[in-house]
Amino acid sequence: MSRPPIFLESWKLEAEDGGTVDVHGDAHRLTFHRSSSGRILDRIAELARRTGTVVVPGDGPAVLTAETHRKHRLAGFRTGAIPPPPRALTGQAIQVTVFPQPEPRRRPPLPRFPYHPNPVATGSVTPSDEPCACCGQERGWLYTGPVYAADAPATGICPYCVALGTAADRYDACFADTVEGDVPQEVVTAILRRTPGFTAWQSPYWLTHCGDGAAFLGPAGTKELTAYPDAVDHLRRQCAAWKWPPGQVEEFLGSLDKDGGPTAYLFRCRVCETHLAYADFT
Repeated sequence: MSRPPIFLESWKLEAEDGGTVDVHGDAHRLTFHRSSSGRILDRIAELARRTGTVVVPGDGPAVLTAETHRKHRLAGFRTGAIPPPPRALTGQAIQVTVFPQPEPRRRPPLPRFPYHPNPVATGSVTPSDEPCACCGQERGWLYTGPVYAADAPATGICPYCVALGTAADRYDACFADTVEGDVPQEVVTAILRRTPGFTAWQSPYWLTHCGDGAAFLGPAGTKELTAYPDAVDHLRRQCAAWKWPPGQVEEFLGSLDKDGGPTAYLFRCRVCETHLAYADFT
């Protein structure tokens, strides 16, 4: 008795978030090719739950939808490759199986920088597995801001060597150009030689307020500054000092761009918490 012919069908499915998958199938199975991540995997998981089938990724372990699947020797399953069935098969379960991600490395906490409280968020410190050019140790982080010194490496100093003053002493280095305002010398030293600097269009300088250095919060554009009207007023006074007419000042403030020029640099007073800013451009 001859077997009935098997008719293959093909579809291209699209989910609400724009993700797609190519589907090929016959009376016995469906295969999915070139699947996006996201909601389309939720649809595949829903189909598997409703039909009680097994999801078999090309190179990974099978994802079960029922404990009874363990009792059968299913063709194509590698020994020991079937994980415990998830409580409810989801697109995320398929995502983890098909596209496993390595466990993120646990990096040590950064030193405390009173004048630059979050250098990772501002882009002045970045995760890295390279050894420090100063101490030779692999610390999990590297400083990426400016270094002002004749013989210091342009990159590759760890933030610990910045915080301890090791890099400043070894290379006679500073990490900001100047500190603006009248503050004690120990504050100037702490900012210039033991605080991660930041990159600006011109030579960056540090703002001060209430007799102390201010805390640098990061670059900012017009959008970011809407939450800090006191900083905008500070910028407006700076522009007025340039003898610009009011219309030109407002046009300039409306053109500030966090990622392009001109850019503002946002600070917060460590004493009264007033926000300050200055701006520069190429």
